[in-house]
Amino acid sequence: MKKYLPLLANIASQMLFGFAYIFMKMGMAVVGQDTVKFLSFRFGLGFLAMTLILAAGFQKVKYKGRPVHLILICGMFNPLVSQVLETTSTTYAPASQIALYASAMPALMLVFAALINHEYPTKAQVVFVLVTMAGVLVANLSDKSATGLTALGLFFIVSSNIVIALGRVMVRRASKVFTSFEIVYITTAVGAAAFTAISLGGHVMSAPVATYFSGLLCPEFIAAVLYMGIGSCVGAFLLMTYASARLPVAVFASTCTLGTVVGIVSGVVILGETFQATDILGTGIILAGIIGISLSYETAD
Repeated sequence: MKKYLPLLANIASQMLFGFAYIFMKMGMAVVGQDTVKFLSFRFGLGFLAMTLILAAGFQKVKYKGRPVHLILICGMFNPLVSQVLETTSTTYAPASQIALYASAMPALMLVFAALINHEYPTKAQVVFVLVTMAGVLVANLSDKSATGLTALGLFFIVSSNIVIALGRVMVRRASKVFTSFEIVYITTAVGAAAFTAISLGGHVMSAPVATYFSGLLCPEFIAAVLYMGIGSCVGAFLLMTYASARLPVAVFASTCTLGTVVGIVSGVVILGETFQATDILGTGIILAGIIGISLSYETAD
C-alpha cells in the first residue's frame, strides 16, 4: 500500500484542482473579474494557514545554506505567472473548456522534463500519454463557439498550460533538495506578497482601505477564498509536490490530467455549461490514457 501513496496523493490533489475552476469563477464574479485582487486573498489566506501550522510546531522548515533560488524559480512560474493566466481565463472561457485543454499538459511536462531534468519515460508510458493527447484532439473537433470559448480565453488557457508545465518540472527538481512543505511555503509567500502589494497598493490610491475587504461580506467570496486558499494553495499543492518527488515523470504527468475530467464534469453538471458529443468522446479517451499510464506505474528509485 505504501508504494501507492504518492499515486493516491496526486489523485487527491487533482480532484481538488478539478473543482477549483468553479470556485475561481465564483470568486472572480464577486471582485468584478479583478484577477490580482482575488489571488491576493487566495494566497494571503494560504500563507497565513501555513504560518499557523509552523507556529504550532506541526512542520519545520530549513532554508539556510540551501539553494532557495530553486524554489523562487518555481514561484515565478507558479503562482506569479501561471495563476494570473489561469484565473483570468475563467473570465473568457467556460470551466469545462479550461479543464479540457489542461489535459494537454502531460505532453508538455514530458518534453520539459526531458529537456530540463533529463527524465525520460518508458515506451509504454509515452504510448499512453499519446492516448491522452488523442483525446484532446478528438475533443477539439467540436464547435467551440457553441461552448462559449473565446479566442482570448484560448490564449490564456494555452499560455497557462505551458507555464504550469514548466513550473511542475521545476518543482520536481526542487523536491530533490526540499520537503513539500518547504517548497509550497515559499511559493505561497511569493504569491501572497506580490499579489497583495500590487492589488492593495493600487486600491489605496483610489478608495478607502476598508472597501478592499468588502468582498468578505459575501458568502460566495468567502467560500471561494477558503477553498482556493486552503484546499488548493495548501492541501492540493502539498499533495502534488509530495507526489512529484516520488512518482516517475510520465506517471505524475498523466495522472495530473484527472483534474481535467473533474473540471469538465463539474462545469457541465454544476455550472450547466455546454458539452458536445465529441467532448464526451475525447474525455473518455483521456480517461483511458490515465488508466493505462497508472497500470504501468512503477515506484521511483
